[in-house]
Amino acid sequence: MGLLSWRRSSLFLLGACLLLAFCKARSVGLASPTRTVPRQPVSENDSPRRASFFAAPTGNSQATGSLEDPWDLQTALNQPSAVQPGDTIWLRGGTYPGLYTSYLQGSPSNPIVVRQYPGERATIDGGSSGQNTAALAVTGHDTWFWGFEITSSDTDRVSTQTTSWPTDISRPDAVAILQVSTTGSGLKFINLVIHDARQGVSFWPEAVDAELYGCLIYYNGWQGPDRGHGHGIYTQNQTGTKHITDNISFANFDHGMQAYGSDQAFLNNFDVEGNTFFNAGILATSGDSRNLLVGGGVVANNPTVVDNYLYFKNADTPESAFDMGYSAGCSNATVTGNYASNGNYFVNCMPVTMTGNTFYGPLSGFTQSQYPDNSYYTSHPTGLKVFVRPNAYEAGRANVTVYNWDHQSTVAVDLSAVLSIGDTYEIRNVQDYFGTPVLSATFDGNPVTLPMSGLSVATPVGWNAPDPTGPEFNAFLVRTTRFARQAPDTAGSPRPPTRLSPRPTRR
Repeated sequence: MGLLSWRRSSLFLLGACLLLAFCKARSVGLASPTRTVPRQPVSENDSPRRASFFAAPTGNSQATGSLEDPWDLQTALNQPSAVQPGDTIWLRGGTYPGLYTSYLQGSPSNPIVVRQYPGERATIDGGSSGQNTAALAVTGHDTWFWGFEITSSDTDRVSTQTTSWPTDISRPDAVAILQVSTTGSGLKFINLVIHDARQGVSFWPEAVDAELYGCLIYYNGWQGPDRGHGHGIYTQNQTGTKHITDNISFANFDHGMQAYGSDQAFLNNFDVEGNTFFNAGILATSGDSRNLLVGGGVVANNPTVVDNYLYFKNADTPESAFDMGYSAGCSNATVTGNYASNGNYFVNCMPVTMTGNTFYGPLSGFTQSQYPDNSYYTSHPTGLKVFVRPNAYEAGRANVTVYNWDHQSTVAVDLSAVLSIGDTYEIRNVQDYFGTPVLSATFDGNPVTLPMSGLSVATPVGWNAPDPTGPEFNAFLVRTTRFARQAPDTAGSPRPPTRLSPRPTRR
């Protein structure tokens, strides 16, 4: 072989190797989590551009959107021409008072991400902005809202009117999907903290294939003369699938979650998985509430309710804690792996796939013999049940739900599926999320010890705090502090990087 031919062959082989390496590098990244919810987390390899922009409480509409010259929040949500699919808008810490509407439009492969700046606390406070409003109203499509707080500081929580739309209650919803033609698919609400609003999330059909993931939702609603009003999650769906996964919803004035509507509504294709619902309606002074309801004036089609954890503090709660097929019933339902305690259970969905569930409390609408492949308790269980749900969007984060039937003062929990040895981490009691962590340490690979008694409970805005659920039941949020103070780079790469989480673990 001549020297020129040898060089040509070498160059060809080198080029082929480089092309192969490039293609492999492009294929590396995050596959979909091994769950029923299809997810494509943002990865640096997915987008030709990953620009960062910034909003701040002190920002303004004439700014450039840079770290040094941030926009105000509404300007950022209007999508200035500089913001393109695949970009990230970081919210600097502080309070954003008032109401905001997002018009952002990403693309299916390159969503726009609106995310709290690492190590800071960004809060949208809707205040007393009036009924039929939302602190964060959302239209547009392919946008992810991630990690910040949404609330109302309005202290008025009592109405004299027997209606779901009182004119004397002025707090807004926290999050509401706008029911307009410009609302499209690909909207995600990830790891938000939503509390003390009129309603937590109004998750309407216009948001096709939307996802509500990993949010902490509590203390939403108000007291009417008839009962408590205002749910943690209120949803309907017509086309596509609504994914409601790994949220913790508790102590709202009315239901923890309801997929409900009149005979003119649509209740199709709900995927409800891995959520913790407890003490629905406990703030109300009258009336009953459910932790989870699916059904209404129209048949609910194809609901999937899997691996959810439900609890009421009082075992004699008269309302159904878990209601599948309320009123008109449901069809093609899948109900598996749920752990539901201290309530009444109603199922109006025959035939239904219902296996691997645990029910502690009275049954209605079905019998044990109809669904024998479940566990049923009529007396107080014993032992310990711990459920760990690693977060699919943030490494080192997980929800931990504990049923401590023997009322031990502490429990040991294995977090090896969540943390790596050497990770610094904190564990927060969700009933006092912004309080002092119950544990801060460096992970050594051994089970961690969680307190089950003596935990504090946050005070709702303008209302008395409920009793703690411990020692029998508690829910916690684990998160690594490894990246807590690490800022994003200005090219737009969010840090910490998203990674896949292992499947949920239980014991």
